[in-house]
Amino acid sequence: MDCKIIINSQYYQNYSDTDTPYWKPKGGHEFQIVVNSDVLMYSNELEKHLTTMVSKQTTSHEKFEYKGHEVQFSEPTMLGKGELYDLINSEGRERVI
Repeated sequence: MDCKIIINSQYYQNYSDTDTPYWKPKGGHEFQIVVNSDVLMYSNELEKHLTTMVSKQTTSHEKFEYKGHEVQFSEPTMLGKGELYDLINSEGRERVI
């Protein structure tokens, strides 16, 4: 059975115009891999492998640092935005949406 690995990373931009990089954190970035779950369970060093894969995405302009991962064996259940809007609007403030 296939599953998804969602990898969370810190995204950095290089603000330097010289040969010495100046990396500034700019938020998070997600990577995704679809993999056979049976093969995945054989790894004792999955975090190490994912860290290597994420760091290889670095260029002279952007850098990625592994922060964590999640294995998803099924698709997420979607919730309705209408209910969220109703809950937000019921907070007692002026209607927003």
